[in-house]
Amino acid sequence: MTIARHIELSRQHLRGGNPGAYARGMSGLIRAALSARAANAYRKAIAEDRTEHLFSGLDTACPTALEG
Repeated sequence: MTIARHIELSRQHLRGGNPGAYARGMSGLIRAALSARAANAYRKAIAEDRTEHLFSGLDTACPTALEG
């Protein structure tokens, strides 16, 4: 599956009103990324979605989704 498809699947959660699932999915994708390019693409999508507040340690290799 492509990076763009992973991002789109996560964004479906966000559009569906479930930001927690979006954050958990995106943080997992960053942790599982096999390259810096992929991790940066996920971080860029998070910035585009203006959802940085849903994460802790977003600039690290192991971001955490915040609940609530």
